[in-house]
Amino acid sequence: MQIKCKWIAPIFIIIAIGISSCSAPRSMLTSGKVLPKGQVRIGSNTTVNISSAPIERSIKGSIDLAESISKNDTVIYTQQVANLNSAFMAYCIDPIGYNTETYFRYGLGKRFDMGYRNTGGANAFDVMYQFMGSNKNCNESDKGGFYGSIGVQYSWQNYRFINFYKFDKIQKIFGLEMTRKDITIPLVFSKSFGPEERVGCFSFGLVYSHSFINYKITPKNIYSEQLVDNVPKELLIPVSGKSSFDAYGTFINVKIGKKYVFFNFSLAAYYQNYGRYQMLGGSTVLLKGISIIPSYGVQFNIFPKTKKKPIETGTQI
Repeated sequence: MQIKCKWIAPIFIIIAIGISSCSAPRSMLTSGKVLPKGQVRIGSNTTVNISSAPIERSIKGSIDLAESISKNDTVIYTQQVANLNSAFMAYCIDPIGYNTETYFRYGLGKRFDMGYRNTGGANAFDVMYQFMGSNKNCNESDKGGFYGSIGVQYSWQNYRFINFYKFDKIQKIFGLEMTRKDITIPLVFSKSFGPEERVGCFSFGLVYSHSFINYKITPKNIYSEQLVDNVPKELLIPVSGKSSFDAYGTFINVKIGKKYVFFNFSLAAYYQNYGRYQMLGGSTVLLKGISIIPSYGVQFNIFPKTKKKPIETGTQI
């Protein structure tokens, strides 16, 4: 039984751009001032990930596929299938799409806070240390000026793939499974708007991250090009591999509001050389590119209760 697959190519582009996808939490909606002890912050962001490597690979693979390949009960491994394989790998490593992100932060102690966030299917914990500027909340101090902090974030995700329209069918062709872990180190500076960022701030900084990729490609019906009496000779051997790569980024961020409620707007850019990956049929693909990540969101601050000073009583003579 043969099924024409000329529509898989345009579907792949549309779905890759439109779905909410899994990518490492890389939006920067924080400032150089960490939360004072006992303060809580919760928020939600919308993050868009625009990556040059998946765009390039997706278009090339899709055009070739649309011209000549068809989806059968048995698929012959051709250059068009190879192109789609590399496009799919590029998309998984750095997806094009948008995510809704939720997060929680808590002031641990003097100049330290910690947070958790979930971005699509990715989870992350981080700790930040403030090395510059005041560390009181806006109810306790009238200081302003500059702040600086540095931190470390650990994130992880497991691609079990999205059953969305026909995008999952492309995954079934290759049987791709992937896990990803990231360690990220942000260096953040901010200029306060009002005392202790009472009405917001402007932030900027640098980001370094290192990613660890584990993947496996297990095709169930892709055969080599060698034919015997028009029958495929052998099923392609599964491929598995590991890779790691560095990413270097910068960002700017504006936070505007007052005390309890703030709106964030951020733009981050990363360059990464993803490295070389083993594909089906013994081929390899080298991936590298730039990711642009605009973000916006809202956050809410919950201040700790202020302890009332005891009333002093004296003895009258």
